[in-house]
Amino acid sequence: MPEIKPRYEFRIWAESLAPLREKLSATAQASEKSSDETYFISAETERCNAKVRDKLMDIKVLVEEDRGLEQWKPILKAAFPLAAAAITEQVFSGLQLQPPPLSKPQYTFDEFLEEVMRPNPKVAVVAVSKTRYQFGIGVCAAEYSRILINSIPRDTVAVESTDADAVLQLVNKLGIHEPNVNYIREIRRILGWSRGN
Repeated sequence: MPEIKPRYEFRIWAESLAPLREKLSATAQASEKSSDETYFISAETERCNAKVRDKLMDIKVLVEEDRGLEQWKPILKAAFPLAAAAITEQVFSGLQLQPPPLSKPQYTFDEFLEEVMRPNPKVAVVAVSKTRYQFGIGVCAAEYSRILINSIPRDTVAVESTDADAVLQLVNKLGIHEPNVNYIREIRRILGWSRGN
């Protein structure tokens, strides 16, 4: 399986970003996807995006910041039951947390949630529901999404690509001037957590 190249991302949040959705819709046809996801937020870092979506443990880590963009590298996408080694070496390593003692060779999602993550005082388990409208614009993937983070509604718009210049050009074309705020930082803000590393 070929290695997935890290992608540069720019994301903003607001109560409503409907005008940007209209701009994106005028540029390209959207595909719509809805999902219920579980995010794992670490008290020690905001440089790890760890979530379960479509019954897959999905982790990416922030490897570089360039001109206001963030470059995220996928490090794990694995189905449950999840091996204890993956939990220790990839999940907890990414979250920059000491792994707990694990008594089983592998864990179902429910076991992982209830026995490993929820008891950990340095992990917040956060329910996130998304309705995403995704657009292909040149070499960029753009999206407008309606999000519920622990039942709190938010809009988000993102542009991403392996080409940093293309992301910056599309962000400028869309007239976005707000700062780049990733999912983890926005969830931490909603949780009232102070900024990590």
